[in-house]
Amino acid sequence: MAFFDVDKMKNLWKGGLLLSAVGIGALTLWYTEQFASHLRAEEERRVELWAEAIESIVQGDPEADLTLATRIIELNTTIPLILTDAHGVILNHRNLPGSDTSSLAIERELKIMMNYAAPIEVNLLPGVNQFIYRNESVNVQRLHNYPRFLLAIIAAYILLAYFGFSRARKAEQDRVWTGMARETAHQLGTPLSALYGWTTLLEEEGASPAAVSEIKKDLNRLQTVAERFSKIGTETKGDLGNLTELLRHTVDYLQRRSPGEVHLLLDLSEDLPLIPMQPVLLGWVVENLLRNAMDAMDGKGEVTITAIRQGRKVWVDISDTGRGMSARIKRVVFNPGFTTKSRGWGLGLSLAKRIIESGHRGRLTVLRSVPGEGSTFRIELPY
Repeated sequence: MAFFDVDKMKNLWKGGLLLSAVGIGALTLWYTEQFASHLRAEEERRVELWAEAIESIVQGDPEADLTLATRIIELNTTIPLILTDAHGVILNHRNLPGSDTSSLAIERELKIMMNYAAPIEVNLLPGVNQFIYRNESVNVQRLHNYPRFLLAIIAAYILLAYFGFSRARKAEQDRVWTGMARETAHQLGTPLSALYGWTTLLEEEGASPAAVSEIKKDLNRLQTVAERFSKIGTETKGDLGNLTELLRHTVDYLQRRSPGEVHLLLDLSEDLPLIPMQPVLLGWVVENLLRNAMDAMDGKGEVTITAIRQGRKVWVDISDTGRGMSARIKRVVFNPGFTTKSRGWGLGLSLAKRIIESGHRGRLTVLRSVPGEGSTFRIELPY
């Protein structure tokens, strides 16, 4: 279970990094909002100053120098403003967004401004009042959008980097597995050739024909294993083959070597088409799934192999009545190195999935699994 602990630690690290990223994003948005609040308060003071400038122009001495008051009004080039009388009639406007200056467009903006903030009153003369309505300036709006835009770009970059590194790591793992498999096949080749020679010598010296026959069967089996290892990593779909014959042959082989209380049942549709396959590798996948199913039943139960045509695909379901898997195990069952057994490297299902997806352009999934009731693995093969 050491591999499971490593996987759990990786998930904890991923969760910690995700929480850290969320925290950084929330802190950035909070700081931006605080900064925007200060800017909004500053804009409100500027509008109040503008109102005072209008009051000084209207109420001031006609001969007084109004340059400063006029300059204050002209310097506002960013804050959208609408000036109305006491009855809500629009008298003037400034810095409104968009190019539409029709009365309807200005009235729409006025409604928006009414919801944004309370108006600022301008006392022109005793009993004569006007009101200034305002909205956020373009700069404040940009400040609101900037951190969201920046965080979105950073998130997209992180996601692209993550998927890029994941694909590169997966490709590296595939190269390692393929190299190990082919090296194993190469190493098996020399002793196999020697053993075939020894069987010929045994036959010439009159050894028991039955014993020699069994030795040859085991050697042929080893030759098949070596061939499987040598073909791992090939991307070709292979030639059209008979799936029914492959399934029957695999079941017959394993049934003779299974415990007496384990029964392998075949339920094959009669209209199964010929499919492009690599028989050596596809047979190994089916055999691996059947062995896992038999192991999960602890020497007693039934394994049902169902094959049907579904559209342009063939579905092969392998169902057992064994221990089943929890939802947590289902998520990691195809991960390299994961195993619940006391022996083995935990590469069988990972390699099986790669063979189906890369070598046959299909899919291998856990269709269902219930603890205490059993599991069903599905192979989907296009034709």
